[in-house]
Amino acid sequence: RISYYDATNGDLKYASKTGGAWTIETVDAGGDVGYFTCLVLDPLGSPRIGYYDFTNKDLRYAVKSGSAWTIEEAYSSGDAGWWTSLALDVHGNPRISYHDATNGDLKYARRLGATWAIETLDATGNVGYFTTLVLDSQGNPRIGYTQNTTADLKYVSAAIEMGSPSPGDV
Repeated sequence: RISYYDATNGDLKYASKTGGAWTIETVDAGGDVGYFTCLVLDPLGSPRIGYYDFTNKDLRYAVKSGSAWTIEEAYSSGDAGWWTSLALDVHGNPRISYHDATNGDLKYARRLGATWAIETLDATGNVGYFTTLVLDSQGNPRIGYTQNTTADLKYVSAAIEMGSPSPGDV
């Protein structure tokens, strides 16, 4: 399974292979959409995709149910949604890390029912490039990313982590 940006048509596409044959679907063709795509499969194998809508400068989220795709705006203020990384919590709710280009921040979106909650996780410089999100066994987000101006690798976590004593200390 692959989600990708079709540069020829400016669309978000989804490809799946069954047996020896590939099937390609257009997920979103509403403008120039599909940049920074990130695909996960839910426990039933249905695709879910986080991506950037270049036309409207928004973070979008797509879900396939049966043969139909549902598209929603996860965040639509300013220019946000670059370098998305998507994970599903134990209940199947989406969590997306991404770069907010308007403010130069690392942001985190999580859907709560029908609404999206947005948090700024790092606002020190121009940060949040190339995000990689995973949820730990307690559902805490852990995100690796870079700072654009220094190219430093950074890490943020919502988990409670021991700083002292170090492992092995008595």
